[in-house]
Amino acid sequence: MSPARVLFLATSGQVGGAERCLLSLTSGLDRAAFDPMVLIGSPGPLEALLHAQATAAMVEPLPPALRALSRYHAQTGASARRALAGAALLPGYLARLGRAGVRARPAIVHSNGLKMHYLSALLRPRWNVPLVWHLHDFPRSGAHWSDRALRLLSRAPAAAIANSEAVARAHAARFPALASKIAVIPNGVSIAALQRGDRAAFRARWGLAPDAFVAGMVAIFAPWKGQEVFLRAAQKLLRVAPQAKFVLAGDDIYDTAGHGGQRRALESLARDLGIRDSVLFTGFLAGEHEIASAYAALDVMVHASTQPEPFGRTAIEAMAAGVPVVAAAGGGISEVIEDGLSGLLTPPGDAGALARALADLHARPELRAALSAQGLARVRQRFTEEMVARQIETLYSHLLNHAPHPHPASR
Repeated sequence: MSPARVLFLATSGQVGGAERCLLSLTSGLDRAAFDPMVLIGSPGPLEALLHAQATAAMVEPLPPALRALSRYHAQTGASARRALAGAALLPGYLARLGRAGVRARPAIVHSNGLKMHYLSALLRPRWNVPLVWHLHDFPRSGAHWSDRALRLLSRAPAAAIANSEAVARAHAARFPALASKIAVIPNGVSIAALQRGDRAAFRARWGLAPDAFVAGMVAIFAPWKGQEVFLRAAQKLLRVAPQAKFVLAGDDIYDTAGHGGQRRALESLARDLGIRDSVLFTGFLAGEHEIASAYAALDVMVHASTQPEPFGRTAIEAMAAGVPVVAAAGGGISEVIEDGLSGLLTPPGDAGALARALADLHARPELRAALSAQGLARVRQRFTEEMVARQIETLYSHLLNHAPHPHPASR
């Protein structure tokens, strides 16, 4: 039998955590059983990265007014007008996306990102194959148009994947129609790929001394990622470790409301704190080797999200690379890191606690080594690319074995 085509829907062509999960999953699938194809809602580096791993990909660009809509839009008159402008373009885009899906001839559709959840639910009757929603984020707190839309459409998917128990509980509580359909499957990473980083080359490229103590974050620039907390902790650490350096690997990559302008604000904050010369902004890192080398260059990786993290992919990436992690407790990250064993947890938004943890790790290389070893062991036990791919393949097989025969019109 030929492999079953899985059509993945990705809202953005930029590469954040959800997109790295998608790259990992499509790379890890058993190609004898499943044939992945990715349809992307905007241009960006994701398409080239998929092609590089021999995964079919195509772009069906969302109109700018639709792409800019975000669950982070304030509910104001202006946002309502933007929403109406985007809604006016919805029928045309639905028609184009529907045709693209029919041409792909999928056996399963696997949706990533809120916009693609909405669109895939509306198109499910046309495609007439099992639909999977991949839940990478918490639902927005409070009444909001995105929640209302999801509540109406949540009967459409045959299954949903939550990347943590915390995300599963939040969606089950908010959307009862999803509750019995959710499977908790964490993110996975390639340990081998993340251990191929070049510490010396990255440090030389960015002017970091071979013996400098370097702490850093690898994360998109977004209001809730906590880079400003990291900078305030850096200022405190420099009082006891004046030669320390700090890396912010990431950038503004999304053009939806609630994003943008973060790099400028962070550079300004570093200057205001008097630490600009100790902070390195690398910009966006897309390539697998580039990201692995960034981790390798760090003595400590910091996760500083100020809101509960759905999962915390950068934590397992750093752990796989053999780098000790200090993370903000809450959400899915508490399911990833065992405090004091496979990493250190600090209260979200607490720059003082983060600075104290960094100072402890600076002073105790033996603690860094112990956390590194236990962190890598934790990833091997629970978060490898292979483990996650096999779990998702099992879900796909179950859906295919229990799905009604597709109507000929959907093919």
